[in-house]
Amino acid sequence: MMKDPDKEGGGRKKRRTPPEDFRGWAWGKQAVREFLRTRAQEVSEVYLSPPELDGEKREIAELCRPLGIPVHFLQTRQLDRLLPVRAHQGVAVRLKSDEAGISFEALLDGISVEEKPPPVLLALDHIQDPQNLGAIIRTAHCVGVRGVILPKDRSCPLTGAVRKAAAGALEHIPIARVTNLVRSLEALKKKGFWVLSLEAAAPVALYSLDLRLPLVVVIGGESQGVSRLVQERSDWVASLPMRGTVSSLNASVACAVVLYEILRQQFSEKK
Repeated sequence: MMKDPDKEGGGRKKRRTPPEDFRGWAWGKQAVREFLRTRAQEVSEVYLSPPELDGEKREIAELCRPLGIPVHFLQTRQLDRLLPVRAHQGVAVRLKSDEAGISFEALLDGISVEEKPPPVLLALDHIQDPQNLGAIIRTAHCVGVRGVILPKDRSCPLTGAVRKAAAGALEHIPIARVTNLVRSLEALKKKGFWVLSLEAAAPVALYSLDLRLPLVVVIGGESQGVSRLVQERSDWVASLPMRGTVSSLNASVACAVVLYEILRQQFSEKK
């Protein structure tokens, strides 16, 4: 009988490394395609399975050829062993570095508060879930957010799971990791930004605010929300009106509501 490589002695299944640990990888057709189009210099090698390619995988292989990026054709089971995640879609890249992003100073230097429409930045106060982080980055790119600020500690790293959930948006938006989020917000306020934090229990409703300003929107983590120190540095702490009995929205959904309200107000100003 053939031995199952996923089992150890005694018939117990070998523990697989969770997707969050694969920081040096990107996977999924859309995420990989965007990575090759925009940041190919960061790609070490590409893996495709099964060897019989469909149209999308063939396109990815063709993108690699002029760039000189090695492409490995694997059976599905082989790629599953190499990258044991459920949603790789038969497409994965190994990256030369396990992190991405720019410095906070570079992000600051590249933006002027005099721009029209006013620039919007997003600060995430210890978001831990990779699906939430990826969905937030995807929405941020869609509405034109100029950059995302993440604390270095107690925040989800930019893993393959985040890239997959972001559906390619991570390759189009600057990400800055900061040591101290409070100090970073203070620096942004000195530059002319206003800080809006979202908190479920806040008495001020989001829709009562004029958001046609240079803004930093702060979204809190899934369990603790926006920290007290960050709220104290905020110009507004606002909530989303709720009629249901559930106490709050998912972080990525709440973020989308805020960002699209800002976009709506910016469009209204043009009329």
